Amino acid sequence: MIDELISEGQYLAALEQLTDLSDEDVRYKRLLCLNAIGNYRQGAKEGREAKKRANKTYYDVVSQLLISLKEIEEFDEAIDLLVEELSMPYIPQEYDMAFNTAYDEILLAKQEANYSVEHKNQIFNTEEIATLLDKDDVNTDLLYMALDQMQQLNIRSLYGSIRRFLSDIKKPDFAKTLIMEMLIEQQVDDEFEVNKQGVTYYFNPSVSPLVLAQLCYEGVGKELQRVLENENPALMNQCFDFLEYYLYSIYPKEIYEEEYAVLAAALHYYVASLTNIELDESDLEIDYNVDMQDVESVVLALQSIE
Repeated sequence: MIDELISEGQYLAALEQLTDLSDEDVRYKRLLCLNAIGNYRQGAKEGREAKKRANKTYYDVVSQLLISLKEIEEFDEAIDLLVEELSMPYIPQEYDMAFNTAYDEILLAKQEANYSVEHKNQIFNTEEIATLLDKDDVNTDLLYMALDQMQQLNIRSLYGSIRRFLSDIKKPDFAKTLIMEMLIEQQVDDEFEVNKQGVTYYFNPSVSPLVLAQLCYEGVGKELQRVLENENPALMNQCFDFLEYYLYSIYPKEIYEEEYAVLAAALHYYVASLTNIELDESDLEIDYNVDMQDVESVVLALQSIE
């Protein structure tokens, strides 16, 4: 009878019959109904108690409690609960996936709640940023929000997570570079292992330039200006944009002076192909004084970072 009322959306009628609080299934169904009618504060109150006494309905109760906490903007309590659950040695797979998704959603909701037109408050604390850096499948928006906030922190408090992030081949290369630039700007004098595309680099921020302060940026840029500034300035600007993205993706890999012209030609060729601009390959070889075979090998590298 109660299940029929719930399936028909008659939640108030169901609540009137869900009175035996010694039954954990009753406690769970009350939470479901309370959330369904928008009584989230009562849902949170009952959910905290139901969680303490739940057995076979434990994960369902936690799921409903998380909904209540999110809706009443008790984000820190919800995050603490999720961290507690996700750190357990075993959790059923379907709940593991659901709780990981909920973690991302609640952090995003916390960010939105703390945003004001004039400024951003501190959205994540240090522990939450560390958790995001260590998370295997982190939401991209959350990751870059955390990186944005890291610029306001003493980054030394996150050394452990930063080391793991930089050395993990699965973490995004662009994000690794943003972290390396923070280390440079905070004048950190220490060595970090950085893994990008299966290549390991040993990086000391105190003796490293910012990405666009490298000589290669100016050198490749001069080649592009020489060929394109008068002929097609719009294409030149697009090439510069892609050059910056490429350098951020591969940093701290070095580009040597003898490679400047080939990289510039490859950028010219690749960006032109993306914008449907026809090029004569022999003209490209003459303009940059390069061999087209060398250019094509660099174009493959450019394509690999999309």
